[in-house]
Amino acid sequence: MRQFFQKYIHISLLFIFLLFTSYGYTQTFVIVEMQNGDRFTGLWRNGDDTHFEIEYNGQILRLPLEGNILNFTTNLDNLPNQTATKHYRNARDLLDLLLPDLAIRQFEKALEESPKFVDAHNQLGLLYNANQQIDKALERFQSVAIIDSEKYNDLPQILQEIGTNAIESEDFANAVKAFKIVLNYFPEHDSIGNLSYTTGFLLVENLNDTVAGLELLQNTVSNFRNLPQHEKAVFLIGNLQADSQDLDMALRTLEHFVEIYPNSEFVDDAYLKQAIIHLQLGNRDDAVNIAQGILRITEDQDIIDQAKDVRQASAWNIYTQDLPDTNIQAIAVDGTSLWIGTPKGIVQIETEGIGKWHVNEAIPWMINEYENLTSIPDIRAISVNSLEVWIGTRNQGIIHFNKNTNEVSNYTMADGLPSLWIRDIKMDDKEIWFATDAGLVRRHLTTGIQHLYNQENHNIPNDLNSITMSPDTIWVGTSGEDIAIYNRQLDEWNPIGFVDLNPEIKIVRFDTIGNKIFFSWVNDDEKSNGYFESDYSGANASITPVSTSTEDMTLLDDIFITGIAENTIPQEILVNQERDNTKLTLWLAMSDYVAINHDYTNTPEWDGAIGYPKVLVEGLTIQGIAVDNDRIWIGTSKGMLTLEKEKFTETIE
Repeated sequence: MRQFFQKYIHISLLFIFLLFTSYGYTQTFVIVEMQNGDRFTGLWRNGDDTHFEIEYNGQILRLPLEGNILNFTTNLDNLPNQTATKHYRNARDLLDLLLPDLAIRQFEKALEESPKFVDAHNQLGLLYNANQQIDKALERFQSVAIIDSEKYNDLPQILQEIGTNAIESEDFANAVKAFKIVLNYFPEHDSIGNLSYTTGFLLVENLNDTVAGLELLQNTVSNFRNLPQHEKAVFLIGNLQADSQDLDMALRTLEHFVEIYPNSEFVDDAYLKQAIIHLQLGNRDDAVNIAQGILRITEDQDIIDQAKDVRQASAWNIYTQDLPDTNIQAIAVDGTSLWIGTPKGIVQIETEGIGKWHVNEAIPWMINEYENLTSIPDIRAISVNSLEVWIGTRNQGIIHFNKNTNEVSNYTMADGLPSLWIRDIKMDDKEIWFATDAGLVRRHLTTGIQHLYNQENHNIPNDLNSITMSPDTIWVGTSGEDIAIYNRQLDEWNPIGFVDLNPEIKIVRFDTIGNKIFFSWVNDDEKSNGYFESDYSGANASITPVSTSTEDMTLLDDIFITGIAENTIPQEILVNQERDNTKLTLWLAMSDYVAINHDYTNTPEWDGAIGYPKVLVEGLTIQGIAVDNDRIWIGTSKGMLTLEKEKFTETIE
């Protein structure tokens, strides 16, 4: 600190002489304060190390430096008043006495009198910078630049030093503030090009201000093409344009980049980004071709893995449009359409044909806006047939839609439901079953007669999570390990007793596939998950682990199994117990991949797996699956994914 103020004292003796040359081309006013208290203003004309000359009232006055205090300005509006000048003079005297804290107070008082007193602003900036009070220093230096940038032409160098030091201490915000003062108020300075690139990179890479960073870099690459930072900036611009969904422009930028910088360290990344953009634009063949090209030229394992992800992602369709919410909580296949439940209501999507996705607005509107509902329903379960749609909600009971009459009905606890929270619905041509958090409801479709089953009257769990149906049985399970089976012919309930279920197991979801019962499970204690299968009666049961010792516990719950029975044996043969010839095609959806088994009956091993299109959508969770012939639909927290069996096979080969 002492060294700083000794330097300041020396500067104060030579200050006037050094300023002579800096105002050679600008009309500069001088405020002269004499020892006797007189004060007058004139135009600067000349000076040396002992005298100075000013024009005053049409005359040229030559006066000695000694005994006079001079203040310079290029704008008379910025002239300080006498009181401000007095405070400023006192502050300088205090600096000579090495009393910077007291000097700061006097400089501040000078600004209270004359807010545009540029010399006081500058001195405060120097003092605050010396004290490492960078925020305050930059505030004062910005005032200097705004008021009279021409007077202190050494300010850009000071600001660059502040910015460089701030970067070293990872104070990126103040680095950008310092550089921006130079960019905004000293546009002709010879450092502008380098500073523009540096500031743009800081905004994007360190401050995550991509909007301001993109705008600055776009201007910079146009004005400073010959600087070495141009290469990185163009690559970064292409990525930023892609991230902001300006996909066509991003593609052109990155294509231009690989043309002008074919040997760049970023070229593999640029090709990879092009492939991802083509996927987003629906140009799957282009995406795959570029990905294949990347695999031929790169040795970077991370790039290789991502190129493979692109190739796999090309097999998927991703749908987020026309959904009331991308958080999909329930799916039901209805011929050539899908019924999709979200926290913000239900939607019906026509899906006939490959890649088709067309919303049917009329019927969902009637359901979501039904007058008896208190709000848009939070949909948790859907079951459909050719005549009707049954919808389970989080807090408004059951909604029923009659396809023939277009009538909507709402069933609540007043209609015999034990709870308004409906967790699962399953039906066949005779009955419909509702799982709630307070028991199970069975309803005859023709008569409407209902039966309630719970802990109190049938010794089955109340907190039910999932249901599945077979011709002979109804299986229900809780979010824990409890399972009960209802014998439809004997009209009686039995707890499960045919397989040793670990008490730490949690049931995720039931399904009936052909002649087998499946459910997926999670074991938090053992950090594992898997699936269970058995015959309708529970015979020939087995448990198959899938993931074991999983560190990320949030991924365990993402496990669903479903499928279709191909060449299904007619019902009259099933009655005669000839069930082993049914061919099952199974789909297994995990947190990070989908697997398929084309003939589970004869070959229990999975035929292959394909990852989700994480290069297009990240951070999704799997919340439900449904199969439509040779296509799987996967409801996620970020929209609907679909994958065709043929595409699956082509991609994994």
